Amino acid sequence: MALGTLVLGVALAAAPSEDLLGVYRFPDGRLAGVRPVADEDAWRYVDFATGASHKMHRAEGGGFQSSDDWASAAPVRLRYRFDLGPGSRARALVLEGADGRREKAVRVGVRERGATFTSANTALYGKLVLPAGGGPRHPVVVFVHGSDNAPSVDRELLPYLLAANGIGGFVFDKRGTGRSHGEYTQLFQVLADDVVAGVRWLRKQKDVNGARIGLAGFSQGGWVAPLAASREPAVRFVLVGYGLAMPVADEDRLEAPLKLGSMGLDPAAIREFEEVNAVLHATARGGFTAEGWRRLEEKLAAYAGRPWLEKARGTETWLGQLLAMGMEQARDRVPRLFTTFFDPFYDPVPTLASLDVPMLWLLAAEDIEAPPGPTVAVLERLRGAGKPVEVVVFPGTDHGIREFVAGPGGRTTTRYAPGYFKAVVDWLKRQTR
Repeated sequence: MALGTLVLGVALAAAPSEDLLGVYRFPDGRLAGVRPVADEDAWRYVDFATGASHKMHRAEGGGFQSSDDWASAAPVRLRYRFDLGPGSRARALVLEGADGRREKAVRVGVRERGATFTSANTALYGKLVLPAGGGPRHPVVVFVHGSDNAPSVDRELLPYLLAANGIGGFVFDKRGTGRSHGEYTQLFQVLADDVVAGVRWLRKQKDVNGARIGLAGFSQGGWVAPLAASREPAVRFVLVGYGLAMPVADEDRLEAPLKLGSMGLDPAAIREFEEVNAVLHATARGGFTAEGWRRLEEKLAAYAGRPWLEKARGTETWLGQLLAMGMEQARDRVPRLFTTFFDPFYDPVPTLASLDVPMLWLLAAEDIEAPPGPTVAVLERLRGAGKPVEVVVFPGTDHGIREFVAGPGGRTTTRYAPGYFKAVVDWLKRQTR
């Protein structure tokens, strides 16, 4: 969670004209998902079995098209048409390959309803998605979102994937986003209380099995979900995807050189960057005193004119964002961010050690944003102490459990790791029996 995420913000996407969000089942049982792309008039297609995923660009004459890679519209390899019912709600998807072969997938029926609940006198908006039909009360998994300030209710696929597998899913817009009130924040304590409020709302619902509620936290949610579980005994299990068992400050310290290396900076430049970044971290830990700012300015002056300063400017690292702001603005804004907006030095390890509920951690072996090594070491120690912790590391993947190819300009995502979605669903099924 870089300072860039904290300062720059994210524009909200306009509501799409169609209702395509959901999971579609092919005749052979394969499942695929469709969700909107944030900030664009486009959608994303996900094959849950293979991990293949494509951005669906609008095509002339209607429908959508994509190449066979992660994001391109051309060369056209796949075409997508939807059978729309009342309210432009999709009932089925017809997928056409480059060879002209067509497959039809029917949208998986679910029961869904909006929900408003209160956390610390703040009204938050969520959505409960349950398997179709009546029957017994369902177990439910609460989705705990990452650090961006875009709403989740109208774009998150996980609740629909779970409902297609017999499990309920609950998602809500983080405070200050979408239809939730309040001020957007990344304070873990506040966000954990919001999750707890959602769990307590769920326990009052007649169609929810209150003894089978768990959390699934991704990226920043890896800090928030365990903290919420430590505060609410009704939480029976926790899944973490590409999270960290270390403070945000340590994330930045480890992430920054990896990110700059992927941009092509040489080792000498990275060492100089790390020297300056270490002074910034010391300044932050010291409470941003006048002496701390003086040392930071001196260190920056020592490397004035270095090409890496311009390349690092604006990167999603603490120092990169400080450089983008400029020292005058940084002196005013950064101390407030570090004390009132996010928890840079919160150590999650004591919280993890206090939990006795089953946990599954899914990590990306080549993750730049969340380097997995120290987290794996912490989790292995917890396992050795008898905690019910499972760890799966997906080789050759970056943040989001996505495979990639490396090039001169950095990494290009190719697909989700095969087996990733199966690992999520299979483990959650075991916890909700």
